[in-house]
Amino acid sequence: MLWLFLCLLSIGSGEAFSEDSNVLTADAEPRFDIKHVLRNAAQRPAVSETILNVAGFTYVNDREHLLDDLLDTRDASFELDAQVRQLSYRFGDEERLITLLKQMDGKSATAQAGLSIVLANPLLDDRYSISINTRTRFAGTFFYESGDEQKLRLAPVIAFIELAELDSHVDVSGIGVGELALHRQFRIPALAETQFAFSLKHQEVWLYERDVQVKRYRESDLFRLNRFIRKFSRANMDLAASQQWGNWTAGLTLRDLVESTHRGPEGSDFHVRTRAELQLDYALAWGRLSLDRDLSPQPAFGVMKGRRETRLALDVPVSSRINLGASFLAIERDRDADSLGVTIAYHLPAGFHLQFTGNIASRDELGGSFQIQLPLF
Repeated sequence: MLWLFLCLLSIGSGEAFSEDSNVLTADAEPRFDIKHVLRNAAQRPAVSETILNVAGFTYVNDREHLLDDLLDTRDASFELDAQVRQLSYRFGDEERLITLLKQMDGKSATAQAGLSIVLANPLLDDRYSISINTRTRFAGTFFYESGDEQKLRLAPVIAFIELAELDSHVDVSGIGVGELALHRQFRIPALAETQFAFSLKHQEVWLYERDVQVKRYRESDLFRLNRFIRKFSRANMDLAASQQWGNWTAGLTLRDLVESTHRGPEGSDFHVRTRAELQLDYALAWGRLSLDRDLSPQPAFGVMKGRRETRLALDVPVSSRINLGASFLAIERDRDADSLGVTIAYHLPAGFHLQFTGNIASRDELGGSFQIQLPLF
């Protein structure tokens, strides 16, 4: 990571930023990103034409090898079942399955994904923009029940073993949130140097809970929703503020001002609480540093912990069309580990850009994202 930052430092000295956080000076065309409305609605850049931004991401964490171990356990259980039924069982054949079950106790796997669309149109009023933003998080944790060992050791006595009778299982919890939002920027005369924005949101909340037995485990449907879901619809609101001091830009976003509590299919509570997020940006002569910090944790649900994120990022224009970036994401209170990210972005005049990011914490914990922004007319 340090090597990557040093490389960006060495190649980024040829361009310069103006005080506007979205404008690159020198020979480059103005660069701006209307997806900032999802980070802080008060920081959405001005536009001179209709701009559409589409972005998505995915991230999977199987660092503890739960998914692979579940497949091995299912195969071992089928093998033991066949040996008992065919009377080819030998004393100790159950040891491999018992060992696998014990080793998996407490192991977890997580997954995240999201898709967003932002539309800004200056024809009616440049202070407004519209967004659709969906985010999902899943977590699965294996729980070993000690009584299963006795059941497996009795297999030769009862002449067969029904795997459905084993109590060890995976508890899976998931949260899905979809938001349709109208954002409006405004100013307060007494605070003329500060830009404000509010976001009126219609939210759809999906809560998912189930337990998966070893016999019924399929890697493709561990996080499949179907009938294990409850859905809630509600209205909510965000507030955002942003102010610039020289090369510094500071922002604060208060999300979900209307609080509520919802009950999942298996009885777990999901608390929607007002959360605060801090954004800091510093414009260098050759790039930009940014810091995003959750001042309050994201909500927990079921086996999914409430996480808090801190992201430090460096973005450097290496030519009039290409930007390179590096980032570090620190995770608190969650199964996911800290990760590194590398970004490449290609810009054209009139607001077009294409961006790809790869994130990795280990060989079994990684993800990526894309973003495309287009002028429509």
